[in-house]
Amino acid sequence: MIKDIPTSDEFDLAAKAQFDFAWDIAMSFLVTIEDVSSYISVEEEEVRNFWESARQRILTSLIIAQQGIELALKAKLVAVSPYLLIAGSPSEWPKDNDGIGVSFSDFRAIDAQDLIKVYNTVYEEKLSPEFIELFERVRKLRNKAMHTVSRDLNVTAQEVIFILLEVHESLYTNENWIETRREFLHSSPATQLYYNNDHVEGLVVKEFLIVFNFLKPAQKQRFFKINPKQRLYFCPVCKHEGEKYESLEPRYAILSPNEPNSETIFCFVCNETHLVCREDCPHSECPGNVLSVEYGICCTCGEDYI
Repeated sequence: MIKDIPTSDEFDLAAKAQFDFAWDIAMSFLVTIEDVSSYISVEEEEVRNFWESARQRILTSLIIAQQGIELALKAKLVAVSPYLLIAGSPSEWPKDNDGIGVSFSDFRAIDAQDLIKVYNTVYEEKLSPEFIELFERVRKLRNKAMHTVSRDLNVTAQEVIFILLEVHESLYTNENWIETRREFLHSSPATQLYYNNDHVEGLVVKEFLIVFNFLKPAQKQRFFKINPKQRLYFCPVCKHEGEKYESLEPRYAILSPNEPNSETIFCFVCNETHLVCREDCPHSECPGNVLSVEYGICCTCGEDYI
């Protein structure tokens, strides 16, 4: 008898926890350099030294990200049958010597390099060539990071973030990574002690403002489903939450629909539409005419108008 058989949900939760951990590591360095640069002038050499000091930790985040990818694929295989993960012939399986059953974890699992093949065998809708290429690239980088210490092996924090966005989009088409990240922050170990997570929304604003600013326009549209060629406005909710954390300028909301008289703006971070009135901003130097009904600010300049 095989006992302790894992469920798809258990693998899925473990996968997302790895993604969140990898994101947390990579993002911590991006937040640090952003914070320091906003207060003092940082020399190029100091920036190079900073990233060199962070290099091994960023590689660790890549290793964790790849573990998450493997767990996510296993979750999808277990949804069909957990026995798809068992490798080797029956003659190699562990024996039930004491008659109480053999734990599923005692069986040798299929190799990571076989996950794609097994998935594409059991699912009618195959994994995309783009995802397969990404999986192989990250797997090979992970193997190098695990088995070598070459200084030529270098992965940036931005690349790790981009990989995580790509993977999540490919494997969780009906889910929003921002919401997943927000949920992990709300249930972080620290909140179990302090019972205070008022900072979470501001931190989410800060993280995705940083990400939004370094992604290319096509990537912004791909991952966040907004057209960055549209005029960008302050999200009044994100601005309010960001000011609790620090002074942030979350200018990434867009008119929705994108029409001259539209009375709503959409924000991909809080995933909400917000009411606006189309009146000229009272500040003479501001040409905007998109005013937040809820928060009393001009969504163009960010200043209070009442």
